Amino acid sequence: KDSCAMVEALQAEIQELLSESRFDPKIAPQLESYVEEQVKQGFYDLDANLALLRFYQYSPPTAKPAIISKVLMKALMELPGTDFMLCMYLVPIAAQKDSSIETLKNLSDKLESCQFKQFWAEAASAKALLSTIPTFEECIRKYIVGIISATFQVIAKDELESYLNLSGAALDAVVASKKWTVSGSDVTIPLNEFNEASVKIKQEGISFEQLAPIIVGTAM
Repeated sequence: KDSCAMVEALQAEIQELLSESRFDPKIAPQLESYVEEQVKQGFYDLDANLALLRFYQYSPPTAKPAIISKVLMKALMELPGTDFMLCMYLVPIAAQKDSSIETLKNLSDKLESCQFKQFWAEAASAKALLSTIPTFEECIRKYIVGIISATFQVIAKDELESYLNLSGAALDAVVASKKWTVSGSDVTIPLNEFNEASVKIKQEGISFEQLAPIIVGTAM
């Protein structure tokens, strides 16, 4: 309760700061500290983060890749929203060459194109970066689960494991929470407004990677 009250007070303080001094670069350090608080307290403020990135855009030498990386990770956790794209537009070209930012851009590309197996493979190599936000993987899995739910009526269990990078009890917990059912080596997904009319992928020879981004765009 106290934590929620502190977050609300901080959000109100930053909103007031932005309403009074949005274009004053002197507030950049406060916005940088605010990014750290978003990571620490588990909340998110796109407007404030975009305001900070605009300062970096106008003055590239002041850009801090470590802060930008945290902003981008928080934005990526908002998929299928367009937050990551909005943030990347404001990241200075020089900062985009930072290895952490390049990694996050590659991970975003994999998620946007529904290359989930490749995403987890690359994410494993970036564990030190991604683990700075404890709920990062959880949020990404929620996005992937949404895509699977909108795309499939039936999916092979081993394929589901590779898409979610989960197995055993952890995978069973996701299946149960979504009210999916396991039948032998397959997982059946209840019909919904998206998967009911979807093309039968195996019969038509259309890959998941080809079809899913279309459904993502429709669902947004």
